[in-house]
Amino acid sequence: MTGTRTKRRYAHELYPHPDEAEARDLSVDVPYLLARAWGLRIDGTSWTEVQPPTLAGTRVSQHIEAAHLAFLADALLEGMNGQEAWEWATTKCGGDSLGEFLWERAVYRGVPVGQIKPYLCGPEPSHHDHYSNGDHCFVTRIPFRESECPECTEPDLATAKEAKE
Repeated sequence: MTGTRTKRRYAHELYPHPDEAEARDLSVDVPYLLARAWGLRIDGTSWTEVQPPTLAGTRVSQHIEAAHLAFLADALLEGMNGQEAWEWATTKCGGDSLGEFLWERAVYRGVPVGQIKPYLCGPEPSHHDHYSNGDHCFVTRIPFRESECPECTEPDLATAKEAKE
């Protein structure tokens, strides 16, 4: 029997990690860093169920640190340098607009944020959301897991290949 997998992918599946000690061009690393920061968000996870609760706090810290690094690299790619780049990146990480700004910069850099699944933080949520045309303005809450949704899954070709062998 063939398994299924979600259509959305983890950030590293769309933007692979660099090799050890590999120095990549900013035009390659900025989308990677923005995608990684987007994948580390806690939205769409069961972060409130994580035990011990400090793990959720650690995840939030990882998200903010990843976003700060992504914004700093983005500022450098925009031609800023030194203190100007640092302040620009730091101000974008403060307050409630972090997610909105991260979305905007990722979209600007061509990162398909709607295709990125958040890294696990707790068990898979018992519900998920569908967005109209990929827009976060119109949301429909679906009362079962994303991995069980016919609209959100596809055949897992790797599993099918293994079954044939």
